[in-house]
Amino acid sequence: MSYLSGFDRNQTFLFSLNDFVDSNSSVRLIDAFVQALNLDELEFKTFSPSARGQQPYSRADLLKLHIYGYVNGIRSSRKLALEATRNVELMWLLNNATPAKSCIADFVKNNKRPIKNTFKKFIDFLKFANFIDAKKVVIDGTKIRAQNSRNKYYSINKIDATISFFNSQMDKYLHELKSAEGSIDVDERAILPIKQKIDHYKDKLDEFNSIKKNMIDNNLSQITITDPDSRMMTSHGNSNISYNMQTSVDSKNSLIIASDVVNDINDTNQLENMVNNSKDTLQQIPDASIADMGYFNAEQIAHCENLGTHVFVKHPKTKNATDNFDFSIDKFTFNPDKNTYTCPAGQTLTFSRYLRKRKSKSDKDTSIIGSEYSCSTCYNCPNFGKCTNSFAGRKITRNSYQDILDTVQKRFDDNPDVYTLRKCVVEHPFGTIKRSLGYTYFLRKGLESVKVEATLISLAYDFKRLATISKIPDILKKMKEFFSSFYHFLLYFLFLNKKLINFY
Repeated sequence: MSYLSGFDRNQTFLFSLNDFVDSNSSVRLIDAFVQALNLDELEFKTFSPSARGQQPYSRADLLKLHIYGYVNGIRSSRKLALEATRNVELMWLLNNATPAKSCIADFVKNNKRPIKNTFKKFIDFLKFANFIDAKKVVIDGTKIRAQNSRNKYYSINKIDATISFFNSQMDKYLHELKSAEGSIDVDERAILPIKQKIDHYKDKLDEFNSIKKNMIDNNLSQITITDPDSRMMTSHGNSNISYNMQTSVDSKNSLIIASDVVNDINDTNQLENMVNNSKDTLQQIPDASIADMGYFNAEQIAHCENLGTHVFVKHPKTKNATDNFDFSIDKFTFNPDKNTYTCPAGQTLTFSRYLRKRKSKSDKDTSIIGSEYSCSTCYNCPNFGKCTNSFAGRKITRNSYQDILDTVQKRFDDNPDVYTLRKCVVEHPFGTIKRSLGYTYFLRKGLESVKVEATLISLAYDFKRLATISKIPDILKKMKEFFSSFYHFLLYFLFLNKKLINFY
């Protein structure tokens, strides 16, 4: 029986690199997109080819290399440099250029803002080609590990425990030194290692006391040494030093339209940030912004509603001090004409005081954040013990943004299918990013550098996703229309006007 086999490796053929690249390969999409970009408009750093020294590599080639690498799960500059010498698609994409690893790494370091502008330009194309419609945007976050070992992470409690251990070791070796020096036959060679241990723990104590003082002076609850911007975060029961990557995903084709990275350990303060990022990228406010319960923040929901987007965020379950859901705050009825509440038993809660709070540590004055309502007849009520155990009576708080929250909740209840859409849309990108591409950790250090890496990850995901939505030749045709259209000219005109306004 004969086997399938190729051709003789020593045989010469009249082939070009183009013959080895499939017509439906995403590498052709990357090439067409980057070739059509105006890199000066995107503010990429320029090196003069006529200057002294080695000639620079083309900015377009280096951008293509990075996008191709991220699309195919290759981020390391060393691996990219190696792939450029043996990967046929990369040879075709770069016209056989083989940049060194330092050149590849420096390109991202020197072009952080332009790479973000490139992502925005790709979103412009997706919008033009009707791959996104900006009607429903789903917001979510995921924890991605940072380049920081657990051994280089400290909290106040961990530092106190470490200092206590060092002190106990100091006491131990000081006692050994005292015993050794008090003996009749003192051997200096035996004492020397003990003195070295004592000096070692003295240095360690000085180091950790300095770290503790720095944390107290700067009001830090934790500190990471290798990457100071990263934080210890918990996700699905596991704790790691991580960053919180945020994304806004268009519901039409599950394409990422905006991304950001923060070091907040939860998503509570990220709703407004991501709505504004979506607005900046799309150049319009999405009709609806959908997020899970972790984004529930009354002030941020109100701000987003005022921006013009309809917010769909699940309200956390409410309960009272007795854990009886029949008397939770949502069972109380507000009477706006009388400024009172009526409890489930028919009793009236009247206004008692305003609640004030400083919105930030730098604020000198407090702001009203809500109102408190109380009932003085609770002790004689047959439901006492179910509603409250306090002899002072039941007290409830009305948020200053409650009217907007009530509108949002009614809309949420009237449109249950909209929130159901959330998991179907936003979990797809994170599944692809973490499982398919393998991006479970960031390579770069520092918040700004990590943000650029997240932008490249988002751009790579969109390229990868787009290749499954439509055929590459059809996408290339739409891309040609985009870059030659009046729409593109108008965007460029607005860009120039913006630069002139900033200049003057």
